[in-house]
Amino acid sequence: MKWMINMKVKDYVRNWSDQEIYTEYKGISADIKIKDTNCVLFLEGDENIKDVFRLIWELLFLYDGYFYEPVLYEVDGHKKNCKELITLPFYKTDKKWYNSELLGRSQRDLSSEVLKKYDKFRNTNISDKKMTKSVVNAFYYLSSENYGKINANHRLSLLLNIADGFIINTFKDTNSVKSSYDRFFKKTVDNQKLQKGISLLGLDGEKYKLLLTEERHAFDHYKYLENSLATLVYNSEEDITNYVTWYFIYVLELVIRINFLKESGVILNQEAMDYALESINDWIIFENDLTVDCTTYRYQEEQILKRMGITIR
Repeated sequence: MKWMINMKVKDYVRNWSDQEIYTEYKGISADIKIKDTNCVLFLEGDENIKDVFRLIWELLFLYDGYFYEPVLYEVDGHKKNCKELITLPFYKTDKKWYNSELLGRSQRDLSSEVLKKYDKFRNTNISDKKMTKSVVNAFYYLSSENYGKINANHRLSLLLNIADGFIINTFKDTNSVKSSYDRFFKKTVDNQKLQKGISLLGLDGEKYKLLLTEERHAFDHYKYLENSLATLVYNSEEDITNYVTWYFIYVLELVIRINFLKESGVILNQEAMDYALESINDWIIFENDLTVDCTTYRYQEEQILKRMGITIR
């Protein structure tokens, strides 16, 4: 059996996105060519071809932050309906996540070893006395079109649950939400850059794990807590605090992707991880007209034009 799938990829810095990959897993060979705004996958094999395709598709999501959109699908030379590939609703990503930064850039690792580890990680379930599969699926659903309009506080609460669940199922039950977050953020994005971004919002950057812990408890138990993010936002008269919830949503989404990839045996470039975080920080700087200079290419250009009075959006 031979599959050919042409998928739409967002327009991005070409030398960070374009890549050719060959891999094999479970008797399936896969040739993948990502160039400009297209990704073409050629898969050949028998009974495992659907499963291997989904594993590759999901790993590409973790690297790039969204599911590539199928525009052409053929099996043994015969055209098929692309909708047949959407076996679960979360394979259609909400458009806001197309702005995510690339983590693998042009070095996405889809080796047999990574596919095997990811397969085991994402499919460990109740029969294994774990809930990892539910954690992974919940994350993908949160990025889907179906969840595009949910309340921001609820979205943040669900992401915080996913972060805690990831640690419980891959490390151990720490019996402390804050301890789970300590491990969740460990060896991911640069802590100083994260604290810098949080301080832009007028919050104490050193206390962000406590703030997230309180936020989790507040919305999980519908309990008023003075130090929750929601309470701090409500009590603040500064416009910039309206960005607090979404800032942490974007950060958590990024760090979850990083952790899922690391759990799959991927070694990520620290510069790429930190650049993705800096892009979130720059979003705060740009949208609130702060005097701080942006550091990522896209926001640097837009900030210069904005300061000149030129609007490009």
